[in-house]
Amino acid sequence: MSDSNKPLFSRPVLAAIMLFCTLAIWLLNLTAPGKKLATPSIETWTTTSGIPVIWLKQEQWQESDKLEIRFTFRAATTNTPLIQTTLALLMSDSLPLSTASINQRLTPLAASASSYYDHERQSIGITLSSDPQYLVPTLSLLNNWLTAPEFKHRTFENWQRQQQNNPQIQHQLEEILFFDNTQPQRESDNVTISLQDVSNYYQHLTTSATAIYIIGDMSAEAKMAIQNAINTISQDYRLSNETVDNIQHAPLSATIQQQEGELWQTRSALALTPITSVEDWISLQIWGADLVATLNQQPHIDFAQLTLILSPQNPWAWWSIQYGNNINTDLPTDDAMRFINAKSLIFVEEVPSINHPKTFKMLLDNFKQQLEQQSLSPTWWSNIATQVTNQNGPLTLEKFATDYQEAINNFSIEEYKTTLKTLLKPSSYQEIQVYQ
Repeated sequence: MSDSNKPLFSRPVLAAIMLFCTLAIWLLNLTAPGKKLATPSIETWTTTSGIPVIWLKQEQWQESDKLEIRFTFRAATTNTPLIQTTLALLMSDSLPLSTASINQRLTPLAASASSYYDHERQSIGITLSSDPQYLVPTLSLLNNWLTAPEFKHRTFENWQRQQQNNPQIQHQLEEILFFDNTQPQRESDNVTISLQDVSNYYQHLTTSATAIYIIGDMSAEAKMAIQNAINTISQDYRLSNETVDNIQHAPLSATIQQQEGELWQTRSALALTPITSVEDWISLQIWGADLVATLNQQPHIDFAQLTLILSPQNPWAWWSIQYGNNINTDLPTDDAMRFINAKSLIFVEEVPSINHPKTFKMLLDNFKQQLEQQSLSPTWWSNIATQVTNQNGPLTLEKFATDYQEAINNFSIEEYKTTLKTLLKPSSYQEIQVYQ
């Protein structure tokens, strides 16, 4: 064999090189930064009436015609049933001279309406198309609807009857957590809400605006049409000058028992510290996922559900647990099947994802995967804008968009533990036990 035909390296050397390359690739994968999340950009302006407008967009949406608009308010009241009633009637047949609900009217235009409220803030949301054939009639309809809604007696009476038969668990828990830990229902829940109260509260909303959010991509023509529309809709809006004082939650945890017999359901509430960073938000997401997963793995529990209400000054969490027919605490004692007291999960030292690094890593990895998909959704960003961030607080939508990539890439179990200790308020825990 001539020198030109000889292999460049001997087999042992080739094997060593291949092993080295494999190790190098593995090391690069190990040390590479996390997958890049969608990075939005933000543009701001104000309406002619002085309401801030925040437009969030990203490259991935340039081929999509989906837009989200959110009108946000801070019309404080301790009467959360009044907020609920007003927004429910608004979402019903509140168009003048119409018996159809707003969504029945919007559906042919590839649009829909929604609302959100907690005890500190409220929002009216519109999902719509930026396609001119849909956009122009949608904006015209929204102008007729939001500038002068008509709350009808028949719809109001039907709603009142429905609520008497299905009272909101959230309102009940909110009351005992923040106002009265001795009564399962507050006295104001029994005070009749009138149609005039609803009309007055809607007017209160319009004078308590905080911002208008636009999420999605839009052409210059669409942007001009939307600017003109929201200027018209918000012409009588005024910026909110209300502040919600930090509420003293119940100083000691308490349990309220309703009826007697077999334990059928528990409803729990826990006050939280206001979130000020993306890391705070991540911590609560992982804790919440851990709480629900841990409870749902219990043989004596049919299912558990959790809601985080991240209002600016008085955030809280509430969850309900539905029990099976037979509650048996004589379960196997191994870690996988041991009986979990639901209340124990409000104490950082008892949280599985704090005590078991593998559990933490699994929850964090799952969360990262979800975030990669969620961050591509305009609806998800709209919910972050209206239910997580606060334009007048330390965690604004702009700060969230800037920080969330680095925060999720660098999040550790040590930071999780430290943050969770400041967020959870175990002494505030309230529980309602329902027997049947």
